[in-house]
Amino acid sequence: MEERILKLVSNDGEVVGEYNPDEQYIRNKKQDDFMKEKMQRNKAMDEFNKENGKFIWSYPERIRQLIKSEEFRKADLTMIFYLATFVNGTGFLSHDNQLKFTKKDIQQKLGIGRNLFGKFYNKLIEHEILIATDKNYKWSETYNFYGATTGKAKPKMLVRTYVEQVRELYEAKTETGKKKYSAINLYPVFALVPYLHHSSNIVCKNPDVKNIEDIEYFNLREITELLDLNQSKKVSSGLQSILLNGQTTFVKSESKGETYYKLNPRIFWRGTEAPDKKMVAEFDMIDNNRKRK
Repeated sequence: MEERILKLVSNDGEVVGEYNPDEQYIRNKKQDDFMKEKMQRNKAMDEFNKENGKFIWSYPERIRQLIKSEEFRKADLTMIFYLATFVNGTGFLSHDNQLKFTKKDIQQKLGIGRNLFGKFYNKLIEHEILIATDKNYKWSETYNFYGATTGKAKPKMLVRTYVEQVRELYEAKTETGKKKYSAINLYPVFALVPYLHHSSNIVCKNPDVKNIEDIEYFNLREITELLDLNQSKKVSSGLQSILLNGQTTFVKSESKGETYYKLNPRIFWRGTEAPDKKMVAEFDMIDNNRKRK
């Protein structure tokens, strides 16, 4: 087959290049600008992920189901999120050296007593969140998975869950070596994930709405009811007291008696593009001011 090569000639008649329609295509300026913007967005997302480390994917709808379930306790949701951070590329729970977890490893990681672990373990097996294979365990991909989303779900339907940050919250210790946050303390962090607006991380009723001005955010009373907790003041102080290595987990915004919250995108991020730098800077501003006090 004869190869078709076209000469690209300048206004002066000089040959400035060649074009092979079988191997190349020409973009107009609008297409070119779109591709450049897409590359910039991808680069920004890659940089954000690099800064915040490895992440797994989580399904918001599955989290909602666990919250509504009468069989799972509030502490269970926290432990489920923590365990999911140990999912490897083949779907098994494993150590960072890829050595797969045994049942004993799971209990040791959770740091809970035998009786409590037995009840929790049985629920995971019964609901097929945890799948036993010989002496090791697979994690259900319908809850969390690590790696490419191709053939599983569209990224906009998922939430990036940053591994080290979730582990640090769960494993945090006081100066005396005691656990800093109980599983109950951390419950709101994980229970509010399904309600994060996709480009602002505001806790709201309509997380898929496009424009920020159309967000119907949850106020403090509504969050308290949503999470089936008591006393709004305790919930408010609890959300603001949770720190991740000195970083604020929730930002509280108040205006004319109304209050809404944003969750730190370094822990969970639902957007398909990198979070706005101003939003990230807002968390840094609060952290810097707290350190000065």
